[in-house]
Amino acid sequence: MTKKIEVEELRVAAGTNVGKLAGAIVSIINKGAGCELVAVGASACNQAMKAVARANGFLGPNGVSLSVKPCFITLDLSNENREGQEAKSEVTALRFKVEVDN
Repeated sequence: MTKKIEVEELRVAAGTNVGKLAGAIVSIINKGAGCELVAVGASACNQAMKAVARANGFLGPNGVSLSVKPCFITLDLSNENREGQEAKSEVTALRFKVEVDN
């Protein structure tokens, strides 16, 4: 029987605080859950990768090393309320699966 691991998804924006995101990643990894970051746009992807690098630095002294597996996903925005703007129904995003290296 396979044990199902809880996965927490964190949304990353261009203005996301890298230190706070890194702390959230460390917290998720320390409790044994999986962590996925979802980012739309180059700036958000940049913030996501800087946060993973910083989290890796926080966890390194404890013998933990992180790796990232990126993939493209399509987000459905049809339920998003965007007043005064022409709304897109779908947008391409990047999902970064953050894993502990064994």
